[in-house]
Amino acid sequence: MARRRTTRRRTVTRRAPVKRRRGRRSVKKRAGKTIKSQWGKISAGAGALSALSLITSHDMSSSTGQPIGVRAKNFVNSLSGRVVGFSPFASDASAGGSIPQTISIEGMFNKYTGIGLGLLGYAMIPARILPHKAKARQLGKSIFGGGLLGGLFSVGNNPHSHNLISATHAPTIANAGVT
Repeated sequence: MARRRTTRRRTVTRRAPVKRRRGRRSVKKRAGKTIKSQWGKISAGAGALSALSLITSHDMSSSTGQPIGVRAKNFVNSLSGRVVGFSPFASDASAGGSIPQTISIEGMFNKYTGIGLGLLGYAMIPARILPHKAKARQLGKSIFGGGLLGGLFSVGNNPHSHNLISATHAPTIANAGVT
């Protein structure tokens, strides 16, 4: 008798189904995950906010209590006037009028550059036990840069360093007292 050929079936080993989490994650874990994923935006926003507050703080104090439209005009006037030297709403006295361009080297040493340097110093400490060193480095760079740029265009206290680009010349002294 002829032997009959049978096809041999291979048995497929099945993996156990992956267990899905049935309940919700705790609020603390969910918040931690969203903060981690948004940290770059938070640090960039902190640097931009520090620069904008340094540039516009002197001029925005005059529009306290004004309507939001006047405050927005004052903000735009202050920002563009201090950085570029052009005030788009120069004819509107309630919006700050014409604001001159300022470059102040002494303004670069302010509270935001100090905070940024402090965070960068914290990130450079060679101890593994300290938490969030990478976040401190990222936030420190952002705040330090914002403090430098904002301080460069802010109004300083020294009357001789407000406007280094102006066409006015320094006064000449006829007799300096040397005989």
